[in-house]
Amino acid sequence: MTLLNDAERHWYAFKVFYNKVFEVEATIRKMHIETYFPVVKSFKFSGEVRKTVVKPAISSLIFVRCASDVVLQLQQDLSGHVMLYTHVTDGVRLPSPIDEEEMRIFKLVTSVEDERLQYLDVGSVNYKEGQKVNVLDGPYKGCSGYIKRIKGNRRLLVAVEGLALVATSYIPSEFLEKI
Repeated sequence: MTLLNDAERHWYAFKVFYNKVFEVEATIRKMHIETYFPVVKSFKFSGEVRKTVVKPAISSLIFVRCASDVVLQLQQDLSGHVMLYTHVTDGVRLPSPIDEEEMRIFKLVTSVEDERLQYLDVGSVNYKEGQKVNVLDGPYKGCSGYIKRIKGNRRLLVAVEGLALVATSYIPSEFLEKI
C-alpha cells in the first residue's frame, strides 16, 4: 500500500458480523490502516480482584480511514466478516465516505469517559427537529450537534449520518451557542 495524504483518505464504515469488532480491528491495524470504534468500560469483580471489561459501544460497527480502493480491497479480504456501507450512484455501488467534520465530532464525543453517554438507534430519534448548537465549554467543547430533551435532560445528539447516534449527558445552557 502506498502512503496517502489526508485529502486522499476518507472515513468509511463497516458492519461487523458475529460481534468480532476487536478481531476485525486487529486485522485491519496490521495493515497500518487507521480504525475507530467507540468503547464502553465496565468493572467486574472476581472475589477481591477488580477487572476492567472493555466492549464496543456499538457491537457491529467499525470505522476505517483509507482510500476508496483500499476500503474495497478490505471488503474483499474480510468477506464474510464485514459489510461495507455503500450507496448507489448512476447504477454503480460505491463506498459511502463519512464527512471528516462529522467523524471528528463523533470521535470527540465518544472518547469522553462518561458512563451517561447513550448510544441510540439511528431510526429511533428524529434529531434534526432540535436546535443546532456548538458546545463552548466542558468535556464536549468544540462539538456541534442537535439539542434534544431525553428523560427531561437537555442532551447533545451527535450522529454519523445513517450509522450511529450518541446522546451526551446533560449540558448546561451557558455552555451552548446556537448556530
